[in-house]
Amino acid sequence: MTLAEDVDLDEVVNTKESLTGADIKAICTEAGLLALGERRMKVFMKDFTKAKDKTLYLKKQNIPELLYS
Repeated sequence: MTLAEDVDLDEVVNTKESLTGADIKAICTEAGLLALGERRMKVFMKDFTKAKDKTLYLKKQNIPELLYS
């Protein structure tokens, strides 16, 4: 998928929370799924923001990483 011009990957991965590689993969996968759900071929920053919020929420709930999406 293509990233929209508004996507800032540094903002996605730089956070106060410590992200693992699995967390970043989960965020990217979820962002892509959000875009596909709206039948878009571009992933926007809003998709990454929603995906990051969901991933960090699930991580704090101690849900295993494989169940992030």
